[in-house]
Amino acid sequence: MKGFFNLFLTAIVQGVTAQAEINPRTAADGRHPAFITAFSLPDAHAAWDEGTIMVQAMDGTDPIPGQATALSSSATSNIIGVLQRRVAENETSGNVVIHGSVPAEILKYVPSTGPVDATAGQIAALRAVGVYV
Repeated sequence: MKGFFNLFLTAIVQGVTAQAEINPRTAADGRHPAFITAFSLPDAHAAWDEGTIMVQAMDGTDPIPGQATALSSSATSNIIGVLQRRVAENETSGNVVIHGSVPAEILKYVPSTGPVDATAGQIAALRAVGVYV
């Protein structure tokens, strides 16, 4: 019986049941306690890295409650926070730091040409909503 038990445990330990990608990178850096909340994301979007500046999703001139999207220009309006962790292409939700500290060097906005470093105006807008840089 002991041999069977060892064989059984060996098979379980050596077997692969699933693979997961673990991304330990986060935007919140711990200098100031973070408040992070989940937002729905647009149905179709590119992959966005942690530190992407997020804005309130809009339906014309009306905000869509609970929905956010990546800032795609050098604008400073409607900024709500920073993406806490990377989201994959077309992922339906993401965690956003809406209060706390993040390092300035990871802050980006994402025009169609690819990620661009945050502007001084965007950093000021983040500070105004409680995201300390």
